[in-house]
Amino acid sequence: MKLLAGIKNYFSEEVEETNLDWRVVALDLNQSLIESQEKLQNANQRIADLEKIVAIYKEMENAK
Repeated sequence: MKLLAGIKNYFSEEVEETNLDWRVVALDLNQSLIESQEKLQNANQRIADLEKIVAIYKEMENAK
């Protein structure tokens, strides 16, 4: 019985460590995704701002 209990404990500890590692990996990936989305949002906002500026310059050129 002690042998079976020892084997069970060995494998149950291994599973918990694996789950912990996956949680850490998932948190890292999630943080990376959030940072990428923030960069994309900033880039899209900059593009929209530049398009507005171009539109203003086009209106100024047409008004001349």
